Amino acid sequence: MNRVVLYLLIVIGFLQSALAQTIRLVTTFDNELRENSGMAYYGNGVVYLVNDGGNGPKLFRFDTTQNGYTALGIVNASNKDWEDLTTDKLNNLYIGDFGNNDNERSNLRIYKSPNPESIFPNQIAVETIAFSYENQTSFPPTDSELNFDCEAMIWHQDSLYLFTKNRTDPYDGWSYMYVLPDNPGSYVAKLRDSIQFMAADKRLGWITAADLRGDSLLLLSSNMVHLGVGFGSKSLSEMTWQSYDVGFSQKEAVSFGTKSTDIFISDELNTIGNNLYYLNIAPTTSLEKLQAKKFDVHQTSSFLRISLKTRKLAHIYVFGILGQEMYAAPFDKDLTIAKNDLPPGTYIIQLILGGESYDFKWAKTK
Repeated sequence: MNRVVLYLLIVIGFLQSALAQTIRLVTTFDNELRENSGMAYYGNGVVYLVNDGGNGPKLFRFDTTQNGYTALGIVNASNKDWEDLTTDKLNNLYIGDFGNNDNERSNLRIYKSPNPESIFPNQIAVETIAFSYENQTSFPPTDSELNFDCEAMIWHQDSLYLFTKNRTDPYDGWSYMYVLPDNPGSYVAKLRDSIQFMAADKRLGWITAADLRGDSLLLLSSNMVHLGVGFGSKSLSEMTWQSYDVGFSQKEAVSFGTKSTDIFISDELNTIGNNLYYLNIAPTTSLEKLQAKKFDVHQTSSFLRISLKTRKLAHIYVFGILGQEMYAAPFDKDLTIAKNDLPPGTYIIQLILGGESYDFKWAKTK
């Protein structure tokens, strides 16, 4: 599968150790995942994905280091409209069957699976969490109250938190947060909080996925990743928020990677899409701080050499000052970018190793 850059943003201040923020294509999925809608990260570059309604009850294990996937069947569940995945502290997996475009469903479900990394053979039996919204009385409600669709879910302290996908007309921007227990049973989801994301069009503002790492909350829309800090101790409106433009497409899933600065995003095929992307929100790391990591870096004015301390698949990407990709290559031990590989210039180097991203600058003058 080809790997190309979709979009690259290098912020102002580059020459004074500025943040380097990139969103780039990791891979284009096979046709079987063209309606991917939910994602959860399980470490070592492995993500799990599901398709939304109209597809079979399957869970897909995708290895980003190998660009390959396997399918696991869910033996006692149906896929009415699967929309998001989340995990708990024991790595149990929750599958949200709560897509509700018309706001008229009365059979909302969340399936609880044991850790899929421990499953053999590729068949999973799940338990069911059934629920309804405490304040929904009409199925469907009026156009101005169409806010009972959901595509975003996180787990936190023995509870599941759901964030609605606002379809109100006129669009008012509010996403409501509901809470229910994480144990099998039948529940009424309680309205706990809300947050507003206004946009010129609801398709730019509505929330389509979520993830939580510590107290950092990710909320995804079609063209933005919203990162809020303070979840669990502050209300949604009191949290510190920062948003990242990730380009418009039918974004459907988001997950933290190995670190809280590594973010995976996927989109469904809708004219464009069916891709897995990687977003790095970390500042560039000084070369001195990299020396104690899993590799050594030696650079001069004419060449750059990276040596991995243990043999493992890595990828290097080199970007010019205007954000264009100048060089990319996989390697598993040593790599040298020599005098004739790149013209003189100032570059940002991104090394992806073991699901983590390392960034630093290189000034090539010869």
